[in-house]
Amino acid sequence: MDTEKRASKHRLKQKDLVALLLALFSEEYDKAQVDSITDILLPMSAIKTYLQSKVGISYTSDAWIITQVRKYEEEIDTVLFRKTASQEGAALGLCQNISTYEQKRHLYVTQKIRTANGVFDLMRNSVEKRPSGNTISILLEAGSTVTRVAEIIAQNLNSLPLKWDICTHNLGVIECFGKTSPAYKNVSISVPQGKFDPVTNLILSDKLELYMDREFDWIIQGTSFLADGNLYVEKPDESRLKAKILHDCRGTKVLVLTGHEATLHLSCPTEPFGVISDYDYIVYPALAGDSAAAKKMNKEMAQFAETLPVIIRNWSYVIMAHI
Repeated sequence: MDTEKRASKHRLKQKDLVALLLALFSEEYDKAQVDSITDILLPMSAIKTYLQSKVGISYTSDAWIITQVRKYEEEIDTVLFRKTASQEGAALGLCQNISTYEQKRHLYVTQKIRTANGVFDLMRNSVEKRPSGNTISILLEAGSTVTRVAEIIAQNLNSLPLKWDICTHNLGVIECFGKTSPAYKNVSISVPQGKFDPVTNLILSDKLELYMDREFDWIIQGTSFLADGNLYVEKPDESRLKAKILHDCRGTKVLVLTGHEATLHLSCPTEPFGVISDYDYIVYPALAGDSAAAKKMNKEMAQFAETLPVIIRNWSYVIMAHI
């Protein structure tokens, strides 16, 4: 028992362990020749080597790691991983049936952070000349990548002397800003009337007067799929909502991507809610040039190179702007 107690002190908490595993899958996706992050299988030996290099903890038991992962999944009531076999023995992959917001928010973590930082830099550069205390109005729409944008804004509330007028039907965004600490005193949140959908974590409604009666500084949208320049999400009701916001709401429109959206195998039955050229800006993470994700993204974006040229390309993100 004493040995077990000593060992537990040198092991990660479930949440921290899962966070590192998800980061590892994101890093592998950056360089892998796969269509989806769910296609990646990592031998347990490679996972233990990664954990040792990152936190200096030596794991000897595959079963202990798997058990901690399963306990975390039970706690959040969501399946994230799958245990399988590879040529190198026991392996871990991500769940192949990814459909809910709760699942999606755990994937492509590093890519979403890079994109969110790009969006925040874009907004920050636009407001540097604003007077202190001025208000910036933002519609933060659906999706876990948009939620990451909200998280980056929340982390930087003290760095910009602004008031933030946030409109959203994304409960992830509401959770980011619905705090009571002093940093949030300059944030107001407005939410439209509607019905909560637990799969998408959205308040869905056709009543969008809240959005239509104003002009936003920024409208931030994401997508599930990108195919031949067209944009899709899984659910028809969400697709109709996104199309209405994209085409009828007033404001500078930004599409946020992680790189995984570009696909050769479109599986959703809905009509596209928009196209790349509908947006004023496209922001996505810098991807390794020889990865499958980068090749697919480059192919998709090449057709818009003249109307949406790249204005910023750095180690973290890429920004394209409509001219």
